[in-house]
Amino acid sequence: MLEKRIRDLLLAARADARKQGLEAEFNFHRERSSLIRLGNSSVALSTSEELSRLDVTVQQGRKSGAYSMTSDITSPTQLAEALKVAATNCQAALAKDYDPIFGVVEEAVDDSTGFDPALEALSPVAKTELCKKVVDAVKPMGKYDFSGSWSSGSTEMYYISTANDNEAYRRLTDGSFIMVLKEQDKKWELQAERTQKRAGEFSADDVIAEFKAMLPVYEKNPGYKTHVDRQRVMFGPDAVANLLGLTIWGAFVGRMWEEKRAFSSNLKPGDRLFPESVTITDDPTNPNVFGMPFDFKGSRRRPRILCDKGILKTILYDSGTAAKYKRQPTASDLGNDDFCLSPGTAPAGIDAGRKLAQDALYVPQLHYVHMPDPTKGMFTCSSRFNARLIKNGEFVAPLLSSRVTDTIPSVFGGITAISSRTIPWNVSGTYDRRSPTAMSIPEYIICDGVRISDVADSF
Repeated sequence: MLEKRIRDLLLAARADARKQGLEAEFNFHRERSSLIRLGNSSVALSTSEELSRLDVTVQQGRKSGAYSMTSDITSPTQLAEALKVAATNCQAALAKDYDPIFGVVEEAVDDSTGFDPALEALSPVAKTELCKKVVDAVKPMGKYDFSGSWSSGSTEMYYISTANDNEAYRRLTDGSFIMVLKEQDKKWELQAERTQKRAGEFSADDVIAEFKAMLPVYEKNPGYKTHVDRQRVMFGPDAVANLLGLTIWGAFVGRMWEEKRAFSSNLKPGDRLFPESVTITDDPTNPNVFGMPFDFKGSRRRPRILCDKGILKTILYDSGTAAKYKRQPTASDLGNDDFCLSPGTAPAGIDAGRKLAQDALYVPQLHYVHMPDPTKGMFTCSSRFNARLIKNGEFVAPLLSSRVTDTIPSVFGGITAISSRTIPWNVSGTYDRRSPTAMSIPEYIICDGVRISDVADSF
């Protein structure tokens, strides 16, 4: 449970709001973060910070007003002023054209199962030593330079409203490690990436082995320039996570669907959206995700099937969209989701995947991803890190930068294989408040007929 001093102050503020006859919500967020950045094969930046933020929202009829402060909570006077400003903003606000939904903590939550003290306390020194071990082992093997970042820390979230006495609290830790090896003359880049829930989940030896496994293909072969056409592509983990993210945004977000901007807007639940091999869920109980147990309107989050064996089942509604379009909210007032693409039946492991693919482009990372036409699910992006040509089931050459411009329905419609093993993939944003987000994704999918729209002469 939240630190007693702060909890007592917030509960007193809620009692004060009730005494004034206000409908008020209190959303507290505290993070402890540690970040190192690598540049020129050494630590270029090291920061550690602890931030607390409180959002107070007051609602009256169709009006609402908010006040946010980024500081420690220290006194009743401070909270009384925050409540007063939120109430004043509410009075001055324009009324909405619908009845907004007021937050109610449906079920008390006190969840610290995802908290690891060792990861919260992971020091910049420990991070630097691991990175140094990788650099010392791999840098002498060629003309290489290293960059990257390693963020780790803890997050606390606490939400209450004047609707009832329930409290929702959650504390967890997370980490995201990214290390990039760049060849100084040929300019190709390799990337190793790890998602952390606890300390000690990977070692320098793991990262060294990953780089060493990829280097021979890059060192012994010139870059392969493919051609503009529809081709077989084996997408790796980062690419699968990006495709899933585009799918959620372009097909399942309620406001997009209601405003006819989603590529699923012409469908209704029960209609076929994708092939039978595709099942997508929003599942906070999946062990690969960070598992947010409640949303910031107080709704308890439970597994929700969005697409069941290709059939559209559910559209996601945050409370504002649900109120405006008279739908039921789906516990989607969040900063961090728990989306999962279900595994298939193909053999586990990237090596098994390339043997299955036989002749294909391997695109594990998508770069500069954008969806210019969500009504068609059309997206565009480029290959970058670790991309290779697969010939007769073997990696035979690094792939020069290749652009994919296609639609999500077309790419998912061309799936021929999905790995039977899923892995966690960190998709946390790097700006605003710490908001740990991970997807559960198959480690690869193989798709036929993916449109390669452009090919560069460089990596």
